Amino acid sequence: MDKVLQLKKKLTQLAILDATFEVFGSESHQYQFKPCLSNKDIQAFETRYNITLPSEYRNFLLEVGNGGAGPGYGLSGLSGIKSEDVISEKLYQENYKILSKPFPLTEAWNDLALIVTNNTGSVTNNDDYFDDKFIQGTLTITNYGCGIYAMLVITGEQPGKIWIDDRTNDNGIYPASLNFCHAFHDTDPDDFHPDSGQEQPLSFYDWYEDWLNRSLEQIRQSS
Repeated sequence: MDKVLQLKKKLTQLAILDATFEVFGSESHQYQFKPCLSNKDIQAFETRYNITLPSEYRNFLLEVGNGGAGPGYGLSGLSGIKSEDVISEKLYQENYKILSKPFPLTEAWNDLALIVTNNTGSVTNNDDYFDDKFIQGTLTITNYGCGIYAMLVITGEQPGKIWIDDRTNDNGIYPASLNFCHAFHDTDPDDFHPDSGQEQPLSFYDWYEDWLNRSLEQIRQSS
């Protein structure tokens, strides 16, 4: 079965089973999607920012929607799309100009030495820690809440992979691995601690399907 059709089938099942929005974040999107983009829309976006969107995400925009139901509080859509049929909504503060620069990380990163504190331990400057150079080449696609964001790598060695920006909680940037998904997509998660050497990022489809599978399991167990 075509992967997109498989995802759509599971989405339909989840929307029917979770009519009362028990899955975390589902009340915000209610399993709805913004209109799909056209090839013309996507090509214009890619040309404007000198990038090529990863194939899985591109197909999702074409066949499922430009943001909507998904992990956390749902998928954000591409903004600034000039189309008669698409009115995009800015869910997050985008900085699209950094999309064409290669994402620099290949393993979990958390250089807390970049955070400047005073004698009492209060932070006086964390600009270097939050420098955009650490997330360049990525597109923020999901807000998990509590300052945790999922990013899709667009440019660099890992296009199409999902990484997590958890710098708000002093946890750095790390791959969206199976362990991460277990911690954030399950009803009763274990505590998650990024492993700098062992965690491998999931692809967009695998990450999204993990959320679907765990959400379906949650609803079936609760019924």
